[in-house]
Amino acid sequence: MGLEASHSGGTGWRSGTRYLPVTASVREARRFVEAELAAHGRPDLADDAGLVLSELAANAVLHARTPFEVVVSGQDRHRVRVDVLDGSPSLPLLAAALQTSMTGRGMVLVAALASRWGSERLEDGKTVWFEVGGDDERSHPDDPSAEDLLAMWADLDTAVTVVVPDLPVQALLAAKEHLDDLVRELQIVMHDPAVVARAQHDAPEEVVLARRLDAAVQAFEPARVQVRTQVVRAAREGAQTVTLELVLDPSAGQHARRFLAAVEDANRLSLTGVLLTRGDELGRHAAVRRLYLEEVVRQLG
Repeated sequence: MGLEASHSGGTGWRSGTRYLPVTASVREARRFVEAELAAHGRPDLADDAGLVLSELAANAVLHARTPFEVVVSGQDRHRVRVDVLDGSPSLPLLAAALQTSMTGRGMVLVAALASRWGSERLEDGKTVWFEVGGDDERSHPDDPSAEDLLAMWADLDTAVTVVVPDLPVQALLAAKEHLDDLVRELQIVMHDPAVVARAQHDAPEEVVLARRLDAAVQAFEPARVQVRTQVVRAAREGAQTVTLELVLDPSAGQHARRFLAAVEDANRLSLTGVLLTRGDELGRHAAVRRLYLEEVVRQLG
């Protein structure tokens, strides 16, 4: 989707590609990073790097709304650095955003999965960067942990632990990836007035669905982040199945029911070709998604 460059020398290497600020770029950028890691002998880092890159690329599309560049570089035999450069000078905020709203929770995953990360203003925008493979130091030791995040989300006096055993790791990972693609696409619809105006004329059902799914995602976000974090950890450890342990507010049962209904409506809409996200991919993983969501509903009554 843009200029590609690759350089190598000594023990280091560097490769970059530019992307347009559109939904499809998030998946393309993730595939680029995963392919570069595999080509340079670090496929073990691909899952973590791909997930973190997806969060940063989605932020560039949703918030910067400028073309962005992804640069992957081998720092040494162990560490890989990924930079996402865009045209907005606004730096991401982690802890402050977490304490006041849902905004910024994707950055918690960045902090959890990357060995180091940071951001810097540039003359024409900014870069948000992360490293994987160097686990001996952390760049943000005071960032909220997973336990801190749970405490922000739920009153622990009323929270309930929902256990969903023996889910297939790879199927659940794939289901989360394709659903994230859909969510990002519809969030872009919601954030761009020009796109909303055009969609209201050409595909009004997409605007209605975007609003429904956006509300459902926000309400169910505590569970979604816990699921994604636990599944990624299981995949990194090479597990075939994972038992989810979700600490949730009792109201999460209603949120799960609405979330499932919105996702299945989105799947039906994507099959019509209105959306960029492929409906056959969403439908392929519907069973495992429905399994854990219905179990959340059942256990929370």
